[in-house]
Amino acid sequence: MTPPAAADLAAASVIVLVAAVRYGRHLPEADRFLAVYRSLASPPPLALASVNLTARKPAKTTATGNSYLRKLIARHRLAPALTVAFAGRLDYRLYGWLDRQIIRFIMLLTRGPTDPDTNVEYTSWPAVDEFAARIADLQRHN
Repeated sequence: MTPPAAADLAAASVIVLVAAVRYGRHLPEADRFLAVYRSLASPPPLALASVNLTARKPAKTTATGNSYLRKLIARHRLAPALTVAFAGRLDYRLYGWLDRQIIRFIMLLTRGPTDPDTNVEYTSWPAVDEFAARIADLQRHN
């Protein structure tokens, strides 16, 4: 996926990035997007959400509590206006054998479900709604 042009980002009043984690790192598309964002002389406010299964625990839904989100912010030297982490869905049946085993091992280490038939929606939809409302407020004030 090609990141947007810097001019397009600069013209926006608010930037929203929802970045997924796979195997302990945000996907490369998020890094490419943020590299363009960081190149802006005067970047618009950033609303940043990370989707990772550690956020299934309430203490891991904030930038201070979620190591993936905290590291992404530090690596790109960001000062987002809004930050949140969402857990998303765990459905082992969607993955191939090797991916399923890797995820099951990670879940074993983090005391999550390891049954290969697990299909759990961890997303807090009220938290998603709150994040969207906060983005709308940010948009109104910019």
